[in-house]
Formats: sequence, structure tokens, C-alpha cells
Amino acid sequence: MEKLFSEFNGLTSAQWKEQIVKDLKGVDFNQLVWKTHNGFDVNPFYTAEDLKETKQPLFTNSEWDICEQIMVADEKEANQRALKALEGGASGLSFFINKKINTTVLLKDISLKHIYSQFNISNDALHVLEDLKEFYGKVNEHDGKVKCFVNIDPLHLLAFYGEWHEDEAKDLSVLNKLQHIPVNVGLYEDAGASTVNELAIGLAHANEYFNYLSEQKNLKDKSLHFSFSVAPDFFTEIAKFRAFRKLIALLQEQYITNFPIHIHAQTTMADKSSMDIYNNMLRTTTEAMSAVIGGANSLSVLPYNEGFEKGSEFSSRIAINQQHILKDESYLNKVADISAGSYYIESVTDSIAEKAWEQFKSY
Repeated sequence: MEKLFSEFNGLTSAQWKEQIVKDLKGVDFNQLVWKTHNGFDVNPFYTAEDLKETKQPLFTNSEWDICEQIMVADEKEANQRALKALEGGASGLSFFINKKINTTVLLKDISLKHIYSQFNISNDALHVLEDLKEFYGKVNEHDGKVKCFVNIDPLHLLAFYGEWHEDEAKDLSVLNKLQHIPVNVGLYEDAGASTVNELAIGLAHANEYFNYLSEQKNLKDKSLHFSFSVAPDFFTEIAKFRAFRKLIALLQEQYITNFPIHIHAQTTMADKSSMDIYNNMLRTTTEAMSAVIGGANSLSVLPYNEGFEKGSEFSSRIAINQQHILKDESYLNKVADISAGSYYIESVTDSIAEKAWEQFKSY
């Protein structure tokens, strides 16, 4: 192997450019540079010269929880769907609750201590916090991580509904009841933000909560839960998740905190089509790959017919199986930060992080 390496000399970036211009018969190299909507250029190739420093993995555990997203309109129906998902191989549940419910009925025969769970609630479902006090925010005995989150995100609800539920002070005060800080960054992706805008605004969103809790003398012993939507730009989305880890680390430095981070991802609806509905499986698969390669801790793949026709056991089962293929056949959960050291992805990660941080500081 040593002889093999010695027989092939590496090429410099200048030599590659020279060869490209020669092969393309004198074309201006700058014509090959991709001008992105994120405010930075992407070159047609990258080498080690593009890395400013030796890169280390940004996360050490690539295992993620396979989640089923469930809108809770009827508790019994939602419970049956949750049990079906767990029987089909899901290891997590993502509930959306916007009204007062019977939590006991919803969770019948579901062992929260053995799975990841998030309960995304509005102000009309605050009772869920009390109902889940036995599990919410507790360290899971099986893997030593916090696995149950009750997410109520006042700024997300303000943006979604266009008004405070009561008033700013009272709505934000719910943060004092939480054992973690929840931020729905995917809100901005779904609204059409560029990748840089999404991360900059998401960081500002988190900073508002850090600042509020700091003023309340309650910025301690927290964990962080971020929810993202995964867009179809494969490599950029990988870089997005990696860049956000860098950005939130910088934010935590400012507040002298080191809270553990959980990143949940969900495939987007923005690129899905009712005209070629089965191709949505291909779209969600590449989006799922971006999320897990980028370091998501949990992931919901929406069924291929989500939003276009009534869901079915088949479409829900396929969505779960897509993730099992990524785990059990592609082994994407076996390597820590797969893209670490990639000249291209590392360069894009740094560009996104730098642009987003500069934009965040301008707010």
C-alpha cells in the first residue's frame, strides 16, 4: 500500500485548473463556478487546499430514531396509528396536539421510556406538560439521553398564527416551565428562506430564548431541541445540518453554556407532487439521506401521498421502511459524521456557517 501511494503524486489546485481549461479548449474557468442563492460561490472541484484546517467529525454518534408523525385529532385513532408504527419498526413518535386531549388514551400501551418521543403542543394543550411529568426531560435509562420532549415554541406559534395567544410576556413565560429549549427552525425553510437565511433566523430565534431565560435567571440545566425541514438540495442540506452544529456551539459560547443538542428532521412538502406521486418516495429518500448524513438525531419521513390523498397503512409503512433501508442495508448509522473531511462538503459547511453567522450578527 505504501508503494502504491508513492507511485501517484498529488496534483495542486492550479494544475487541476490548467487541465480543465485545456480539456475545455480554453474556456474561462470562472464560467464553471456556480453562483448560489446563498451568497457564496461553489467551485467545480475542491482539493485539500480549500480546507483552512484539519477537519474533525462534528458528531460522534450517527444513530438516529425512526419516527412517525401523527396529528392528534382523535386520541384512540392516533394511539392505534402510533402502535402500528412501533410494530412496523419505528423507534420514535412525533405527535402534534392543538387541543385538550386525554393523554392516557393517546399513550395506551406505549412505553415512552423505551422510545424517542416529541409532543408538539399549542397553548390549548399545556396540560400535556403535567400529564407527562414522569417522562418529560428525564434521562433515558437505556442510552443515557433525554428522549421525551414536550415542545411549545412561542415564537413559532406567533409566526404561524400571526398573533400572540395572550400577550408576549405571558406566552414567553411558558419557557420557564420547560426543561429544554425548543426551536422550530423548519418554519423558515417551509416559508421559502434560503439555507443561509434559515440558519441565521433560526439562530436568532434560539438567541431570543437564551436571552429571555438569562434575564429570568433560568438559563441552566437545559437541553436543546431543534426541528428542521429537509429540502431537496442533497449536499447543501448535509452542509446545513453540520453548519448549524457549529453555529449553535458559537451561540452557547456567548452564554457560557454547553447544553446537549437534539436535532429532529422532517422531509419537506415543498417539492412533492400529486402528478407523479410515487416519485415522492425517491424525493423523501434523498432528503432522509441528507438529514442523517448531516447528523440528525431523529427523523420523520412523510408518506409519499402526504397532503394529496388519505394516508394508508401502506404509505406509512413504506416511509418507515425507507429509513430501515438506510440503516440496515446502507449502514448510514455505522460511521460518525460520514462527510467529515470531504473537501466539497466541508467547504460548503464553512461557507454556510460564516454567511449565516454574519447575517445573524446584523439582526
